[in-house]
Parts: sequence; C-alpha cells; structure tokens
Amino acid sequence: MPKLLLLFIGVSFFLLSRPQDRSPVKFGKISATDLKTKNYSIDSDASAVIIADIGTSQIAANLKGWFSIEFKHFKRIHILNKKAYDLANVEILLYNEGNNEEKLENLKAHTYNLENGRVIETKVDVKRSIYRSTLDKNHIVQRFALPAIKEGSIIEYEYTISSDFIFNLQPWKFQGDHPVLWSEYYVSIPEF
Repeated sequence: MPKLLLLFIGVSFFLLSRPQDRSPVKFGKISATDLKTKNYSIDSDASAVIIADIGTSQIAANLKGWFSIEFKHFKRIHILNKKAYDLANVEILLYNEGNNEEKLENLKAHTYNLENGRVIETKVDVKRSIYRSTLDKNHIVQRFALPAIKEGSIIEYEYTISSDFIFNLQPWKFQGDHPVLWSEYYVSIPEF
C-alpha cells in the first residue's frame, strides 16, 4: 500500500508540475451559437456531446485536526436528441461510515434552451429537487433531474463533495458512452 501511495503522489506531482491548458468553458456562459450546434465533428451521429467535464480533488487540513478531501465537479452536456434525455438525471454517490458522511455542497444545475433567438435558462430548485436514498451500508445516492429538457438543450451542473475520508479519492473517467470534447481532473496532495 505505501508503494502504491508513493507512486500515486509521484504521478500526481508530475502531472501538476507540467504547464497545461485549462478549459475555456465557464459555468453559466452559454451563447445562442452554442445552442444552434446540431452536430459535432468528433462524432456526427452522437445523441449527446460532453462539452466539458472538469474535476479537482484537494487534500487540505480540516478543523478536526486531520485532513479532508474537497472534490469539485463541473459538467456541461449538449443533448442533441431524445436518446440522451437520461443524461438529465444525475446521481451523486456519497460515502458514509457510522455517523460520519460526505457532504454535498454548493450544487448548481441549469438547463439552457434557445427560444425565439434568445437563451432561456431554467434552474434546478436545489432545496426541493434533490432526492436522497441509501444504496448500501456505506453509500448514499443523491439524485436530481434537470428540467425543461428537449432536443438541443445544454445542461450543466456543478457541486462540491467535502469528505473526511481521505482514502476515498473520487474516480474519474476521461471518456464514456458519449464523446467528450474536454475532460480534466486535477489532484492536489500536500507534502506530508
């Protein structure tokens, strides 16, 4: 286990020390031109395209005298046809053990549509639209659905998971069932 941890820290340091481009995509910055795109050169038959999938995990000291992980996740998806409507149903997995559990914080989720040449934004009511269920002894799922989905919608969501379980570094997939234009995941581990 210590060798694996040292290897992970070494790879993370190497990746973080190299200068890399950052995504030009920012939450809430949607134009009518973005919504007019009907297909993408990456895959002209795709039912959806992940425009950006960006995550960061940072290990930092907490008020309990130990360390916590803060995982931030931002995702923007262009839904091109009905086959991709299921992407508007989002599940966030949280770990728990005894009375201690990961916390979902700062959730924002919006749907954007083009109506009469204008970008119309529909927000998720975070206080009323999140459903929680127990998956098993150590896992909770929080679910929400983005509203006003139709062909051509762009959806995006952003959230933070705060965790005292430093062994539970969030996994990351750079590709999936739908083509991805931009995927990045940064991990910051202090020298300890």
